Amino acid sequence: MPSKTPDYTLPFQHWPLKLLALLIGVTLWYGIVAEDQVDIVMTVPLELRNLPATMIIANQYKKDMEVSVRGPKRLLQELQQQNISRPVNLAVASPGPVVIQNTPESIPFPRGVTVQRVQPANITLLVDQLIEKNIPLVAKTTGDPAPGFSLEGIRLKPGLIKASGPLSLLGKVQSINTSTIDVEGLTQTSTVQAQLLLDEALLQVIGETVVEAEILIKEPMTRRTVHYIPINLKQAEKTGRVEPAMVSVEADIPAKVVRETPELSMLFRASVNFSEKDNEGYAPIRVEAISLPNHTAINIITVRPEQARLTTVH
Repeated sequence: MPSKTPDYTLPFQHWPLKLLALLIGVTLWYGIVAEDQVDIVMTVPLELRNLPATMIIANQYKKDMEVSVRGPKRLLQELQQQNISRPVNLAVASPGPVVIQNTPESIPFPRGVTVQRVQPANITLLVDQLIEKNIPLVAKTTGDPAPGFSLEGIRLKPGLIKASGPLSLLGKVQSINTSTIDVEGLTQTSTVQAQLLLDEALLQVIGETVVEAEILIKEPMTRRTVHYIPINLKQAEKTGRVEPAMVSVEADIPAKVVRETPELSMLFRASVNFSEKDNEGYAPIRVEAISLPNHTAINIITVRPEQARLTTVH
């Protein structure tokens, strides 16, 4: 049987219909693929890893990046539900600036997602040595107490603050001042809240902004010799006798208290302890002044006599 000659004109037969079919197929394929590809902008946080415990980041830096990505719509929707971050390994970091370059390859996106832009392209971290320091607080005052009264001092609670932060910041701080405390016209000790004067950098490290300030006002004092203060006997095994039965003291007493107290002996408590008696029967006389709220404490100068003789009454 003679061989059949190939008909090379066959592919070109009905070419308009074939071209139309090809165009329709290409259009459908492109439409399906293009419809599945979308562009979105994601916020990706910077994740610092393995920073040595003796180091700290000393500057304010941008903690998030805006990343423009392109990929299948369903994949990107799933990606937005995941915790994608830009990891930075600081295991070998040393004090000084560290420049982080945010390239498309630095963010671990899955296959099929194309990173088009990362903003910012660079982030600079200032790595510094981490230190702890006790910083004393200093009270600042204005005005004067009432005539005759004096400012004995300001007691701050706490008196110092323990701070942990970068060496470049805390190394320069010798003390922290309070806002000005007004003592004008004061006549007695009082307590107020005082604001600490902190700049933004110290505020970030310390956090505390208010302390308690006790304003110690010393009122006019007068020196008096007070007689006839009864001596109490303590820890006596049997009925005992104290000789002398009274004691005198010389003391500095607030002038107002002197004016308002009819019997100054009421301001003191004297005692002897039987267990402190020596071989000759003498024991030291101990005198204490009572506490006076809102007044300067009484200061005892001398006690006369200093000892009393103790005897047992059978």
